[in-house]
Amino acid sequence: MDIRLTISLLASDRRESLERCLDSLKPLLARIPAELIVVFTGRDEKVREIAEKYTPQVITSEWCGDFSAARNAGLRQAQGEWFLYIDDDEWFDSVDEICEFFISGEYRQYRSAHYIQRNYQNWNGTKFSDFSVFRMVQRSPETRFQGAIHEELTPHMKPCKFFQTCVHHYGYVKDEENVQKTFRNIHLLLQAIQEHPDQIKNYIQLAKEYDLAGNLKLAEEYCRKGAAISRKADDPYSAGWLQAYFSRLASEKSSQESSVLEIKAILEQEQPMELTRLILFQQLVCLYAKSGEPEKAVESGQEFETLLMEMDEKEVLWEQQSYGEFCEDYVKSPERLYGTRASCSVCALKTGDKAAAAYFLKRLPWEEEDILCRYYSELEKWKEEYPSVCTDIFLEILSDMIKDFDLSDVSGIPEYSGVPAPVYLLFQKALDDFRNGKTEEGLNLFIYCIFHTDDSNMQQMLLKEAIRHQISVIPFVKQMDLNTWNCLVRNVVKELPFVFNERIRVCEEETENRFPLHGLCLKRERLGQKLLKGFPLWEEFLGNLTEYCLCIGEFYKGLYRDEWMGEEMNVFLPADYRFACRMLKALEELKRARLPEAVRLAGEAFHIYPDMTGIITELFRQAARRSDATVQRAGEEFLQLAGQMKGTLRTLTDTGQTAQAMEILDQLLPLMPEDQELIWIRQDLIRRMKS
Repeated sequence: MDIRLTISLLASDRRESLERCLDSLKPLLARIPAELIVVFTGRDEKVREIAEKYTPQVITSEWCGDFSAARNAGLRQAQGEWFLYIDDDEWFDSVDEICEFFISGEYRQYRSAHYIQRNYQNWNGTKFSDFSVFRMVQRSPETRFQGAIHEELTPHMKPCKFFQTCVHHYGYVKDEENVQKTFRNIHLLLQAIQEHPDQIKNYIQLAKEYDLAGNLKLAEEYCRKGAAISRKADDPYSAGWLQAYFSRLASEKSSQESSVLEIKAILEQEQPMELTRLILFQQLVCLYAKSGEPEKAVESGQEFETLLMEMDEKEVLWEQQSYGEFCEDYVKSPERLYGTRASCSVCALKTGDKAAAAYFLKRLPWEEEDILCRYYSELEKWKEEYPSVCTDIFLEILSDMIKDFDLSDVSGIPEYSGVPAPVYLLFQKALDDFRNGKTEEGLNLFIYCIFHTDDSNMQQMLLKEAIRHQISVIPFVKQMDLNTWNCLVRNVVKELPFVFNERIRVCEEETENRFPLHGLCLKRERLGQKLLKGFPLWEEFLGNLTEYCLCIGEFYKGLYRDEWMGEEMNVFLPADYRFACRMLKALEELKRARLPEAVRLAGEAFHIYPDMTGIITELFRQAARRSDATVQRAGEEFLQLAGQMKGTLRTLTDTGQTAQAMEILDQLLPLMPEDQELIWIRQDLIRRMKS
């Protein structure tokens, strides 16, 4: 049987990823006539053993610092009609597309192929860039690898097939091993450029390696050098990649003015391709927005949108001009595309250009809540700064999107044109109805929104307005587990002003009748708000703090068995419950006028749950004032507690959390007005906050 495909794998001493790589190749080896050749360049015999489980062809090639030499060792042994190569730190998600390419006979129409290398920039896989890599070729006597570093197959024959299949690659994540690899690569690339100064790929790779090493200056320098060589060689694709990469590097510099000038010079003097110009316009929008030039940001955004429409009308341009990671998906990635439009929207609002603001806002993904939710906080901020303008635009967008529906009948809203209704815009319409006295219409829309979002930010906005307008919170409770509700209530009450404390109590009473634990969540946060923002005096303060601690105890007694709540199991229970237990004991000691013991117990409570520092400090400030007790008379325990608080204060100061540090200092210093360290810290904080 003829061998249709040879897969060549270069294996060093990376045991960790090798087996995953080999395992991902099994479908290719099982479904099409294929062979696997592993070129072993390392010293770890365990690596060889792993490779030999997958193929009888494991050949040794002594490492000499030349990747092409090692690759060519595998190429010489190849017998397949086609040749594919891969690294031991890469693996395929799926090879179905490549299998079908050979099984269907489509491979006969092509001479070479690319697939996607997905380069991750962090270990959790949330940040990455895709690069179309030339890794497959119809083998011929002329086929060989060239280049000691970031080697490539030659000749690059056409026609070329572009697969969407991708390999995952974590080789660019910044850790100690990859940093060492970067420095090794830089040395080899500099040597390659010295030997072959006209090979553009080396400049591209060197720019990336210097970027990874954090040397933006040299990365820019090799972008410039490579672009100049590309223009001489009449290679617009490499030039476009280098121009786009240079613009990204320039936008990261501290001098935004010089970055703008450099990007504009590329646009005006180097006549880049349309795809590259789109990327440059996106960078200009970002730079102008940061540097406080909103008019120019809007102007660049409009040029971007005009050019984008032209590209979409001539779709072939996307395929023709794509090179590496700079492609249609790069320009249209949600983070870049909608980030650009969001920046233009706020810049237009700042300049008072309502038409331009509407133009860009209409181009946000209103139907896709999973994307739009990233901009909820910004949209709310703009609405606060430009209330009437934003509301008008939001309602206009909603009207354009669902003009055929009667919004007073929410049963007709669930879907229009086959896509979900825009919950954020319906929420704005509900608020507008409330403002204009259309309570019933607003309430129907509001309840619809509650049941049609699972985004936490949207839920926070809805709950906040439900408390503000005294709308039943039962619809929230019905669809949420206790933990989600707990987090939601905590975040919302934290943001609400104290004037809404009584309205929270109304919602709490409604809830606890049907859902007691959910009601206790509201009660706990309401009492916490009262303690922190209500400035209660002594008797009320003691009553609120006692009720707060009892509420926490009741909440956890509703969750745990009685035998789990004993003293011997206390250490395994949540911190706020343990805090409440200690504070109730401390309050009892205060009633008995046993201040040293009360201070000791409060110190334990503080250590368990430092979030309550302000409340503990206020408790003893008022206690000391009522008993006319000074710090000196309060005893050793009080000084120990003060020392713990000072430790927290130092930590906050060291980590730059000046606002939080000042809050604690303002509570602690009146109790210890002679403390030299506190006086020193106060001066330091004042100086920091001023600068």
